Amino acid sequence: MEALTAGAVAARAGIARNSIYRYFDSIEDLLELVVTREFPTWIDAVERAIAAEATPKEQVAAYVRANLDQAARGTHGWRASISRGSLSPSARERVKNLHVSLHEALTQVVRELGPPHPELTVAVLQAVVDACIRRIDQGDELVTVSDFAAEAVSRLLADDHH
Repeated sequence: MEALTAGAVAARAGIARNSIYRYFDSIEDLLELVVTREFPTWIDAVERAIAAEATPKEQVAAYVRANLDQAARGTHGWRASISRGSLSPSARERVKNLHVSLHEALTQVVRELGPPHPELTVAVLQAVVDACIRRIDQGDELVTVSDFAAEAVSRLLADDHH
């Protein structure tokens, strides 16, 4: 990936370098906007998927499925790459806070389930989501990954584990 500088962005966009600064105070502000632009849509899709289900188990499954569906839309991988490598520490913190709202939605549903170790359950469920998103980012088929995740979540939440 070429360096994400104001000059590189301006050249790619076909505008003068100083034109960027009409809209953004810094290249970091532009990058933060690019990285965070789809978060509201992503969060809304996950929240709607959870709300559409009746039971906590179905809501957990919906959380997983909706996150994977959003990842498969094709922009998560490069946005995550930019976030890891090119954002300022304060911008990375804001991105982290956006992820927290998703985590809170999962935490609330897991609490309703009432497993013996809710924090551990949330951590493992989120690890499944994160691993599956990485597989999607690497090119695995959504259906394959989603089916695998659904089976993993079903086993994790099976009543005979409690």
